[in-house]
Amino acid sequence: MPSDKFLVPAGDIEPLAVTIGQTERLTGESRSQIYVRIGNGEYEAVKSGSRTLIIYDSIKRRVAALPRAVIKPPAPRKS
Repeated sequence: MPSDKFLVPAGDIEPLAVTIGQTERLTGESRSQIYVRIGNGEYEAVKSGSRTLIIYDSIKRRVAALPRAVIKPPAPRKS
């Protein structure tokens, strides 16, 4: 299996597509959840031979559409 390092360029160049494994690392989602999102149309995917590649912009769009977290700050500690 070819190395994933060739699909994500170093430096300021943004990748066009990433592998399922790279999507797992980028998003923290499981492999099966990524395939569910592809099936639901949340991620755009293409095939390169037997490899499934996720269009990087579709990952960014999904993350940008997520609701902002509202987190209450912890109560101050008593000294």
